[in-house]
Amino acid sequence: MEINYFITHFPYKTNFLNKSYFTQYKHGGAEVAAYYLALNMAKYNNIKVFTTSIKSKDSLEEYRGLQIHRYATITNNISLKLFMEPLNYDADIVHAHFSTPPAEIAAILYAKKKKIPFVLTYHGDWQEGFGSITRRIPLYFYNKFLIQRVLNSADVIIAPSKYYINESRFLKGYKGKIVVIPNAINIEDFKIPLKKEECRQKLDLPHDKNIILFLGNLIQYKGPDILINAMKLVLERVPDTELIIVGDGPMKRELKKLSKALNIEKNIRFAGFIGNTFRKALYYKASDIFCLPSTMSTESFGIVNLEAMACGLPVVASKIGGIPDIIKNEETGLLVPPRNPHALAETIVYLLNDKKLRERMSSKGERIIEEEYSWNKVARMTEEVYTDLL
Repeated sequence: MEINYFITHFPYKTNFLNKSYFTQYKHGGAEVAAYYLALNMAKYNNIKVFTTSIKSKDSLEEYRGLQIHRYATITNNISLKLFMEPLNYDADIVHAHFSTPPAEIAAILYAKKKKIPFVLTYHGDWQEGFGSITRRIPLYFYNKFLIQRVLNSADVIIAPSKYYINESRFLKGYKGKIVVIPNAINIEDFKIPLKKEECRQKLDLPHDKNIILFLGNLIQYKGPDILINAMKLVLERVPDTELIIVGDGPMKRELKKLSKALNIEKNIRFAGFIGNTFRKALYYKASDIFCLPSTMSTESFGIVNLEAMACGLPVVASKIGGIPDIIKNEETGLLVPPRNPHALAETIVYLLNDKKLRERMSSKGERIIEEEYSWNKVARMTEEVYTDLL
């Protein structure tokens, strides 16, 4: 099949480890998912990706069967060429990833012009209630006037989780054309042959403490401030505990001030941005519990939960968005109400005090990842959607 993918930002393979690149050309779980789906689909199909460029010039990359067409932007994420140049290439299917506008609009126009089926992967609602005014106004306009048109235009909508369909502000009315296909991870990237003690030694982490890990962007809806407030309560009950925060973002300074104000800065370590998958795996394997206290239903999936489970970590996460589809409560982790530091602290303490429960969750999580969340499986499921449409 000839498949054309549209996404506003598509990661550069050579820059995953570059922090300065990430600040210029941001990508999150949705973009990483699009990247690995395209790579796996290219094993059996002809794949072209249409996206924007980090620089003010066009480029064409060819990598592992992919053709990646990058177009210069005139401001922020807007590239006029993204709407015009792809029309020079034919396809059987057009597939857009809804993450950062406006690539999905370009994909709709392409599908209509070429008269071919349009598939949309919906990675999550855009929340306009936080951030700068220059962020809020465009998103308010998009949510009010455009999102329904985008969803109406899709022949099939792929949602990453069944639970999230009812959590979303917009998906409820489209259940008749939604197919649930989860995101995945490269499982082998996280199968490192090192024990917990060896990982701690490499990372210069204490061997005699419980370690709670947070890994993600330091932004409001990930809830790192909720976790720090919870840590104050955890340390009152289990003082030999340390929180490792891996990631960077606009809340970093605020979070450091909060930990100091709570007088727990000695028990919190800010490890910064880490793009290296092996080093991320070291942090997962070195820890006792992974925690993702998300506060908004924008968290439609949470790929870091899969990564943690692949490394044998039990997960404590918010019962919100699509997370309950991944974390089976009392089986692979524990779910807590969002924005509730007291409930989060109680759950962390409960899990820290029950080593056998952590071990059971660890084994179950690793098994589920192996069975359900490989990119090969996700690619096959996606290809079935294309075949049915054609």
